This record gives sequence, structure tokens and C-alpha cells, in this order.
Amino acid sequence: MIKKTLKFSAVLILILIIWFSFFKTYDHEINFEVNVPTGTMYDILSSDIGWRKLGKELDIKDKVVFKSFIQDIKINNTPFELQWKFENKNDTNAVVHLNLLNKKNSLAERYKCLFRTSEHLDSLVLISQAFKTKANTFATAFKIEINGKDTIPAQTYLYVDEQSKRDRKAGKMIKSNGQLFAKNRDSLVTKTGETFVYVQNWDLDTDDIQFRYAFPVKPQESYPEDDKVKVGQMNKRPALKATFYGNYSLSDQAWLALYNYAERQNIPIELTPIEVFYNNPMLGGDDRLWRAEVFMPLKKSSE
Repeated sequence: MIKKTLKFSAVLILILIIWFSFFKTYDHEINFEVNVPTGTMYDILSSDIGWRKLGKELDIKDKVVFKSFIQDIKINNTPFELQWKFENKNDTNAVVHLNLLNKKNSLAERYKCLFRTSEHLDSLVLISQAFKTKANTFATAFKIEINGKDTIPAQTYLYVDEQSKRDRKAGKMIKSNGQLFAKNRDSLVTKTGETFVYVQNWDLDTDDIQFRYAFPVKPQESYPEDDKVKVGQMNKRPALKATFYGNYSLSDQAWLALYNYAERQNIPIELTPIEVFYNNPMLGGDDRLWRAEVFMPLKKSSE
């Protein structure tokens, strides 16, 4: 019995050694949690800004938007491959998995750390800690509550068409503000609700968006349209809803939370979010108390 146990243990150890030496696809693994949605963490890590502050260049060679990407980087003049993966912990928190591969001498790298620390690993731990701190600091600037399924109401609205990168939406809104609100100021229409953004297209690969900056109006026989300001009609639709608290330049973070929520709940959605703003940024105040309702329409049935 003892011989059989020893033989089995020896075979198991041999299998582990072979796997560790030749089949394992990475040398080290680092895991950490952050207080932001997976999409937000993906944005932070796949942006040049954070890496430049660390004196590194961002070189992404493969990606699955909001889920994973592979990055080439030099650590202490040694080439490494960083394999980033992002997992939902809950609606608004993520778990980050980082696998590290020494592209110059992988076998020596993984065995070295069995017996003593590696300066490469120490450097990569510091990098991961820096991004964890950055994400958790960013999380203090806003709050997101997932409210579940709701309904987008039917309404008539005036709008100005805009396009930009997702994170530059607020600048376009400010630019269009005077053109749009002149119609209400001059009493050409009666505003019946809060200002909103209606995204017509969100390209996940490029992060480009086309959207309408708008406010709802009372129906009337004709509308003061011109080469910039148009009239539109929104139909009643079911949607997922989140409530966002914070500066409206960051309100797209709720899109990412709703995207994650829909994936976790297996709910088909259309990438045409609608943001309804309940505070006037021109009045100032504590922007962490500004409120917006964010809707992500459910995908229409093919039946």
C-alpha cells in the first residue's frame, strides 16, 4: 500500500513538473479586486495615460473589449507579456487577473520564484498596485446604483446631433448648449422635462459615439428646426436602468455597469444608452450629488 502511494505521488509530482515547465502559459499570476466595473477597469488599464505616468509605453497586441487584452512591456530591460483578464465580482466591482510571461527566459523566471523573489515580479506587483490605487481613487468620484428593468417613456424632443469619443461627450454637450436652448429661451417651444443624451451608436472597438443632445418638448403643430436643431420622437421602450451620482463628464461609467449587469444576467441589450440629467452643472455645487438616470434599451424581439 505504501509503495503504491509513493508511486502515485511520484507520478503526480512528475506530471506537475512537466506542466509547470512546459505547458503552463505564464510564469507568475497576480489577482486583485477594485471598486469599479470591469469596463471601467479595462478603460483604465488600456489607456496610455496611466502607463506614461509609470514611464512605460502601452503596446496592446490583442484584445476583447472589456474582457481581456495582451500587452508587451519591458521590465528592467527584460521583455514581458502581460495577460490581463477582467471578471465581474458584482454589478459595480471587478476582479483583475494578471498573468506574466518572461519572453526572454520563461523557464528560469518561474523556477527562480520557487526559491526566492524576482526583481521582475516585484516591479510588476508595484505596477499592479499603482493601477489598483488609481481605480479605487477614481471610484470615489462617483456612485452607481443598478435599478433593474424599467421603461423609457415616449416623448417628442428637440436635439442637436453630435459625435465624439465616449469620454469627450461632455465637451460636445457644452458646445451645443447655446444652440439647443435658444429655442426654449425664445419661447419657441415648451420644455417639458429634463435634458438628456440619446446615443444613436456606440462602437465598442473604437469607443466612438454618435448621440443626440436633447430636451423633451410639448407637442405642437410645427417646430423651430434649422440646420442644427431638429425634432425627434422617442417611443416607449423597456430598458435596464441605473442611477448615477457624480460629475456628468463621468456618467458613461453607468453604461459600463449596465453592460456588465446585462452580461451577468444574460439580458440582450442595444448599445444606445440614454442619460437623463437632473442637475444643472452651470449652478455648481458638489458634483458628487449630481444625479442622472441612465437607461440601456433591451434588444427588440426578432419575433
